[in-house]
Order: sequence, then C-alpha cells, then structure tokens
Amino acid sequence: MIEEENNQETDIEEGEYENIPKSERKILTKKSDPEIRAICERIDKKRLIVNPEFQRFYVWENKPEIKSRLIESVLLNIPIPIIYTSEIEDEREEVIDGQQRITTFHEFKNNKFKLFGLEILKELNGKKYEDLQPLYQDMFLDRDLTIIKILKESQKDIKFEIFRRLNRGSISLSEQELRNCIFRGNFNNLIKELAKNETFLRLQGMDKPHKRMKDAERILRFFAFCDKGEHNYRSPLKQFLNNYIEEKRNLSDKELEVKRKLFKKCAELCEQVFGKLSFRRYYLDKESEGFVDKKINEGLMDIQLYGFMEYEKKDVVGKEQTIRDTLMDFLVLDKELEESIEKGTYGTPQVKLRTEKWFKILRRIIGYPKEDRRLYTTEEKNILFKKFEGVCQICKNKIHSIEDCHVDHIERYSEGGKTIIKNGQIAHRYCNLSKG
Repeated sequence: MIEEENNQETDIEEGEYENIPKSERKILTKKSDPEIRAICERIDKKRLIVNPEFQRFYVWENKPEIKSRLIESVLLNIPIPIIYTSEIEDEREEVIDGQQRITTFHEFKNNKFKLFGLEILKELNGKKYEDLQPLYQDMFLDRDLTIIKILKESQKDIKFEIFRRLNRGSISLSEQELRNCIFRGNFNNLIKELAKNETFLRLQGMDKPHKRMKDAERILRFFAFCDKGEHNYRSPLKQFLNNYIEEKRNLSDKELEVKRKLFKKCAELCEQVFGKLSFRRYYLDKESEGFVDKKINEGLMDIQLYGFMEYEKKDVVGKEQTIRDTLMDFLVLDKELEESIEKGTYGTPQVKLRTEKWFKILRRIIGYPKEDRRLYTTEEKNILFKKFEGVCQICKNKIHSIEDCHVDHIERYSEGGKTIIKNGQIAHRYCNLSKG
C-alpha cells in the first residue's frame, strides 16, 4: 500500500528569516540576453542543464499546438517571459523556471516536431526547422531571450525561498525536492539510496520511494538529529535541515558507510520492536481495546528511529514488548508527550521535550548504552573539565561554568569516534556548536 499523498505546506514558518542579518537577505543575480542559437549550443555542451532532477518532466511533449505557438511567437517577435537559472559548479547552470520553453526551442532546432495549428503564420504548418526558409531559420536562432542567473554565492535560505517561489508548476516543489537541487553531493545521493531501503519502505507502508521525496526528508531529519542532537536543535526545521545538509554535502567514504549502517540498524530495530505500530499513534477508545492511526506521525517517527542510534540489536532483544507497551502507555497518559507530537511538532521546545522523555524511558528499560553511545555522562564531563582545567580546547579561553561546557569528540562521532575519555575534550557551548 502506498502512503496517501498529503498536501504540501507552502507557508513560511514564523520567524523563519529573523536570524539572517538584513544585509545578507539578498539574492545575487546576473542578467544576460543570449540568442536561442547560443542557448542550444550550451545545452548540447551540457553547460546548461534543462532537466535537473528537481524539475518536472517535459509536459508539453504531447501538446503540439502549445509548442508550435511558442515558436510562432518567437518568429513574430512577441515578448517571451524571463527564464531563470541557477549557477552550479564548473560555471554550469540549471534551469529553475522556463524548462518547457527552453526544451521546446532545443527540440525544434533539432527537428523533433512539426509546427501545427498556427493561425498567423499558417504557411509554416507541417514544417520542421530544417524545412523553414533560411530567413525564418535565422529569425528563430537570432532571437534573444532574457535569462536571470542566480549566482551560487546567494544566501542559501533566501535562495531556497526564491526557488520555491519561481516554481510555477501546477504542483509546487516540496522542500526536500528543492534541497535535492540546491544541496547536491554524495550525502544527498546516500539519502536517495536509503529511501529505497526495504525495511524503511515497509515501515512507511510504501512499496517504492515517495515521488515527492517525503521519505528522503525523514531520513535527513534522522541524520540531523543523530549528528546535532536535540539539544542543538533550533526551529524552524527548514533552516535546521538546510544548514545540516549544506554542511554534510560531500562526506568521506568512511562517514558515508557509518551513516548507511546506522540508518539500516535503526530501521531494523524499529521493525523488531514496533512492527506495524512503527511511526503510528495509538489511541485509547473507551468502547474498544484501542486503535492505531494509519497515518504516519512525523514526531513519533523521529524519536523511534533516533532513540535506537546508541543501541545494538543485542541490547534490545527480550525487551521489545516492554518498550512497545511503555511507549503506547505514555502516549495515552503523558499529555506533554502527546502534545509534543501533535501540536507545533517542530517547535524547539516540542522537539527537546519528546526526545528527552523518550531517551529517559529507553535508559530505564534498556540501560545506558555500553558501546557506541553518543553522549558523555555527567561524571565523564566532570573528569574532562578537571583534566583540561576548565579551558576550552577550541578557542583556548577559560570556561567559567560547567553549565556552559560541552564535551566535544576529538574524532567525530559521525566518523566513528568513540564516546570515551581519551576521545573527549571540553569546549564552550558556542564554540562546539559553531564547529558543527
């Protein structure tokens, strides 16, 4: 069964851009007026990408009248709307608005279709580009178009919003589809690979990856919470995920493999413990024994997946029923936990509350992870504070209070570093968070 399609939220989150300095709230662009001839050459040389992964398919393929009238407009010198592109690496560009128009020009230049249904230049009906008189061929190729290129130095969050606003299709791009365009790299490729994971597909009630990349965003959230932790989360969610995926765009093979194994393990543990109840709310009904919501609850999914990151399968064996029953009971009895997954799901307090409550439950049932745990204990933090005499190992200045102290992994946890005394150092909270 395929998970039902939900309407995409397009509203800007409250306070979304308040933390961006006003001087940086801008998009850097460059305007040009190339001829259709030059545009087609750039497409042939793969310098202009007309069909990036985030774009819709060429929906005019079977609409000869629309394509033909566009060509007629060019020949009649009728204004053509501005085309927007985005600068990527190696001085290449991707079309972000105008795909259908540019594809039509390129296909006509390459004799892919005949003109049809023209009402003004009727004598051209039935002709391909190669059939036109040289005068018309030159008129077509010499016609210039206005292109506005969004430069790669543009502020990333504002650029993200511009991409969304320029997407004028009948179905707006989801935020993850936009990330798939803007933040490409081997980490993004890994996310798309893991969206095909059979266990994860089963848990979501899907038989193939979500066509709007909803599952990819779920995987990105999982990794972001694993690496950053709920204590470092600040709403809005969109910026949190944008910052994280930009930071992780290109990873070492070692870190990619660590992440691949971590996600696979956590998905399998969710199936082992929760089975068909994975990611779904349980409701108590006075007239029955209760029922399970068929719809995925995103906040619940996060803590179920993220909660197992520090545990191995051997730690959980024999405790599955207890973990499952305890969560079901808490969702009924703990109103704070219930509200944190139902109202303002990705507000900063809600994320921290539900994660901390669930981690405490797991600690009580399973115990503190003996191997590969992410967090240092209070005792270890005190030992390291004394070891380094309260001096931040990043900025080398004094940390005046242990409450302002973070324990930093010398070898990153996400790259296989262990949570042990010899791999720990103290740092100011700000210094450690700035380090990423």
